[in-house]
Amino acid sequence: MRRVVVLLVAALAVTGCESTQSTSKRLAKEGKNVLKEQAGVKVGVQNPDIKVTETAVLKDANGIAAVVGLKNTSRRSQAQLPVGITIKDAKGAKLYANDVPGLDASLTSMALVRSGGEAYWVDNQILGNGAPKKLDVKVGRAKAPVPRAIPEITLTKVHFDKDVSGPFVAGVIENHSKVLQRRLTIFCVARKGGKIVAAGRAVVDKLPPAPTPKPIRFSVYFIGNPTGAKLSFSVPPVNFG
Repeated sequence: MRRVVVLLVAALAVTGCESTQSTSKRLAKEGKNVLKEQAGVKVGVQNPDIKVTETAVLKDANGIAAVVGLKNTSRRSQAQLPVGITIKDAKGAKLYANDVPGLDASLTSMALVRSGGEAYWVDNQILGNGAPKKLDVKVGRAKAPVPRAIPEITLTKVHFDKDVSGPFVAGVIENHSKVLQRRLTIFCVARKGGKIVAAGRAVVDKLPPAPTPKPIRFSVYFIGNPTGAKLSFSVPPVNFG
């Protein structure tokens, strides 16, 4: 089966009913399990080499998700990029910003954008009232060097499934390097008719180095409806060895 390297685009379809209560409980549990590694992000000088190619803000009964498309226009890969977001309503009033303390690093930064590459960053842990309309994004300068040999992470056996919470995407994640990955985030964006209609993420606490003794499975749940949409995945390594 064809493997997915960092970015996967595949047409998948699913049908299923949504259980708001079950999904809300699951998202709340995910939020509680997030490691509180740092304070909210504070972006100083913006990174001239990282371009924001598109943004989207989604809302359903389970919460709000922010989606940011990033492109590295430089000749070097960049790691640990601070990503600051502010969500506003139609009148310009702020509904949320990720400068609050206690957020996981993956909610305030992008682990890696390769030289000349594009990637998606997703925050699906946004809770708040109001109708989100606009997403402002600032990307800071890289905070870590990137070696020549970047660990290769792939996704296989990617497929739609469903449970009482509704549709989700499942699969197997593989590490083809000798570098252990911890708190690795899988970002997923669903697009239909050229528009982002859903987004989600999954965190893999520990991805052993190759050869992996047993399959490591993942599941991505969404804000929005991914039914009949095409999926794009970004899986940036967080450790370089």
